[in-house]
Amino acid sequence: MTNTDHASGIGARVFLHRVDELTSASDVIWLLALISGLTCTMAAAFIFPFTPTGKFLVYATLLIRACLYLWSSEALRGRGGETIAALFKIGIVAGLFELLVDWGLINWVANGRLVYLTGNDVILLGSPVWMPLAWACVVVEMGYPSLRMFGFFRRRMAPRLAGVMASLLTGCAAAITVGFYEFFAYRANWWRYEKANAMLGDFCALYIPLGEFFMFLAILPIAATALSREDRRLAPCIVGGALFAASIALGYSVSYFLLEAGRAP
Repeated sequence: MTNTDHASGIGARVFLHRVDELTSASDVIWLLALISGLTCTMAAAFIFPFTPTGKFLVYATLLIRACLYLWSSEALRGRGGETIAALFKIGIVAGLFELLVDWGLINWVANGRLVYLTGNDVILLGSPVWMPLAWACVVVEMGYPSLRMFGFFRRRMAPRLAGVMASLLTGCAAAITVGFYEFFAYRANWWRYEKANAMLGDFCALYIPLGEFFMFLAILPIAATALSREDRRLAPCIVGGALFAASIALGYSVSYFLLEAGRAP
């Protein structure tokens, strides 16, 4: 029995097995969910801006993506489905805790304050009821390619270096992706940010995509730890979700300190 049999994290035998299980079938599920989210978001932003239909599309795409992820856990057993479902569970827990982070962005920041514009939505604390599900989908959308990149790199370099490379690329991809989605959300009239010292155009405080870069540096090691246990499936995902929620809070805090702390908007 090797040392990796009982290890957790990037070097764990169970985690490496999960990475090797990922297949073109799980890639298709990830891609279909991504296309659903992008299509509905762009339709809300450019075809149905400032209308109830735009909000309907939020619910439609989130329910479609959630069903795909949960369906894959059994339909793609042994072919990456369990890993997609585990990422989704991590995201749900992180999304629930992120409601507390949203409260801070809505009420505690001086520059670039978050303002939701969703009207008659059910509100949890200060956020639309669908926000935890949105975060769960984002965690899968960014976490899955991080695992795929790690699998690609580890065939060419040491696992820890492969993890660093995959994490850095995931952080950059998250920052760029969020920049686009923030623009679409602004166009769809879902939310906006008040003026900040550093802005991305007129639609987004720059500390938001920078915070996404920082927080998603942690998604690979968090996912690796959660996927390292064969005997426990739910508890590690709950812990992983809580840890990623802490990463969300830390990422936004660091980026806000770098760009906004002590500066007038």
